[in-house]
Amino acid sequence: MSLSANLARNLRRMCPQWGDIEVVCREMGMNRTQFEKYLHGKAMPSRRSIEKICAYFNISEEELFAGDASAPRSERKISEQGTINAQCADVMRPLWTEGMASIKPGLYFLWISVPKDPDRIVCAPVVIAKKGEALTFRRIVGASEPKDELFFHRVGDHKGLIVERLNWIMLVGVNQRGTYEPSMMRLRWTSLSQPTLSGHAMITTESGVSFSALCMRPAAPGTTFRRAVRQSRNYHKDDPIIDATVRMVLKRERQDLVSTVTSDLAP
Repeated sequence: MSLSANLARNLRRMCPQWGDIEVVCREMGMNRTQFEKYLHGKAMPSRRSIEKICAYFNISEEELFAGDASAPRSERKISEQGTINAQCADVMRPLWTEGMASIKPGLYFLWISVPKDPDRIVCAPVVIAKKGEALTFRRIVGASEPKDELFFHRVGDHKGLIVERLNWIMLVGVNQRGTYEPSMMRLRWTSLSQPTLSGHAMITTESGVSFSALCMRPAAPGTTFRRAVRQSRNYHKDDPIIDATVRMVLKRERQDLVSTVTSDLAP
């Protein structure tokens, strides 16, 4: 089989695991029309394009053009545990033996307070799915252009497992976007009339560990993942898109977080 045919087959294997073609092209900074030619074996990429593709899928050039005998490592990284990158699988493996958490699979909106900036709130869609006897999740964090444009750039793609301990639902994951920083969200059901989870998050970043207040609620029936992703961005706390209940829960959880940390550090 020719190199262009190998390339086309391997790209078709990998792309569905990372998002639709439009998202993949935008994140790589590559022209979609040209990329479609690679997908169908009608053209060979330039040296610069090969480097972009390999960096995006985190594979070598040899794997990009590999024949049938060896699928690109990028595909195996995601499929090894259903959703989790193989570089993180060993750390996550013990959690696969945990019992099922008391949260239904589906699409949720997670609202996250921004550390050191109480006026900013980040919205991130969370997809929860059942994989065998475990629950997995995927959380997208992005930065969108103005609402009248449909451009979206994904800056965080956390995937992981959901476990439950002492009535706390914990989402333990790792960012798949190349930095591989871990994150843990701890939530519990509130006594509000609408299904609402509240709690805190610990996120490791390049500048250190950050803590945030959380509020998570099921998406409205009929909400598509694509529509949810477009809502994933940084908002001012007074933006009308943010429900008053969400603001109330985040304020309460942020105060609780500050109180807890202050108490722990007290002499």
